[in-house]
Amino acid sequence: MADFLGQAIAAHRAGQLAEADRLYQRAIQADPRDARAQRLRGLLARERGDFETSGRCLARAAELAPADPRPPAELGVTQMAAGELEAAEASLRRALERDPGYARAHANLGALLQYRGHIEAAIAHHQAALEADPGDVEVRCNLARALVDASRGEDALACCDDGLDIAPAHPALLAVRGAVLCDLERHADARPVLEAALLRFPDDDTAAINLAYARAALGDQAAAIDALRQALRANPDSGRATADLIQLLAGNAATGEALALAAAYLEAHPGERQVLAAQGFALREAGQAAQAQALLDFDRMLRIVELAPPPGYPDLHAFNAALCAAIEDDPSLLASPASKATRGGSQTGELRFAAGGVLAAWRDAVDAAVRDAIAGFIAAGYADHPLMAPAAPAWALRAWGTVLEEGGRQAPHIHPLGWLSGVYYARLPDGMSAGEPEAGWIEFGMPPERFRRTTVPATRRVEPRPGRLLLFPSWAWHRTLPFAAGGRRISLAFDVMPRRRA
Repeated sequence: MADFLGQAIAAHRAGQLAEADRLYQRAIQADPRDARAQRLRGLLARERGDFETSGRCLARAAELAPADPRPPAELGVTQMAAGELEAAEASLRRALERDPGYARAHANLGALLQYRGHIEAAIAHHQAALEADPGDVEVRCNLARALVDASRGEDALACCDDGLDIAPAHPALLAVRGAVLCDLERHADARPVLEAALLRFPDDDTAAINLAYARAALGDQAAAIDALRQALRANPDSGRATADLIQLLAGNAATGEALALAAAYLEAHPGERQVLAAQGFALREAGQAAQAQALLDFDRMLRIVELAPPPGYPDLHAFNAALCAAIEDDPSLLASPASKATRGGSQTGELRFAAGGVLAAWRDAVDAAVRDAIAGFIAAGYADHPLMAPAAPAWALRAWGTVLEEGGRQAPHIHPLGWLSGVYYARLPDGMSAGEPEAGWIEFGMPPERFRRTTVPATRRVEPRPGRLLLFPSWAWHRTLPFAAGGRRISLAFDVMPRRRA
């Protein structure tokens, strides 16, 4: 019998992917119960971007080899690549049930949980992976970022330093150490560390972006612009670097170059949210207020919906009480994570809808509001507007809860991963706005204080009310005004994540 599997492996290693796939299929036809052939064909399919075939082969391999942690672990990676995050988490947990010490499953599950905002759980898996391999730079970098999110900045720096003891001057570890210092607002300390990282690896666009942030915070605008140009040389498709450069150029009277950069980028990447936000800022700085308003018109693009209680809840009060309990009991609730906008409060990781209950009922109500909003936008003539560029007939809802205490606020931010975003108000403190009429309200249109500007932005403030849902374009800057009343202000924020292009 021909050694189809051996030939397939040789072709795979040689980069002959089509031939390797043909040979893997011959091997599987010869022995349909060959778990190794199924697993390797699943890896090849993922490499080729065929997530459906990859998932099918890896699931079959997991079935055929019930003690092997590799097939479910690899299935989890394929599901992550396909955006099926709930399924990916379940697969990675199955791998760890088979082998509790399997380092790659710990590493990938830690990365997934970190992306979803479940920071403390992510830290535990990163640490388990590092126990098996202390020299794994990628895991160590992820752990450092998770630690700073958990308000453990010194531990994050120590994590980087331990890695640098193992791999002196490693550019990725230097870059993450610099990023941690930026998160801690130690910009003078961050600058030389990031410069050292880029000296060793000039193509690290993220390190260049962080260096620009540190330089700008220290008042060196020209050097910040130079760093962003370096980031774009390394990665011309970086929306973050493009947006930051547009903002810096516009803030330094180079509005013509800023707008040309925005137009060129959006021609190649329609609907990119960070760049749309920057373009709106540059238009106002260039004196083109009408064009800026056409890009983002709060009167027409902000939708306010008063939700009715879903089936199974006698009234809105009972529904909101159940939502608040779900948020307050969520184990991922974390005080003021460094990478988020929450200040003086806490934020959960990504909420889990799979178990049903009140969160699933809330998701269904939000989905209905999103469908209505899309129909409204099309009826209003926005079918060809940048607002609808990422539009898709199917989407996922990525949501999290925010709990603000007395004096709490949300710093100005956008939602770069979403298409539409929103917030729902479940509880407000009694007398929240008694002393200051708009305390605790949400404000749209005000960019961060770090932006240098000569114009007054157009803004709109909206009063939060229990049961009120707001929907808006994800590139709209927004913030929450602080409030002095005692009690908790609990809301659920979300992003509409398109599953595929329309």
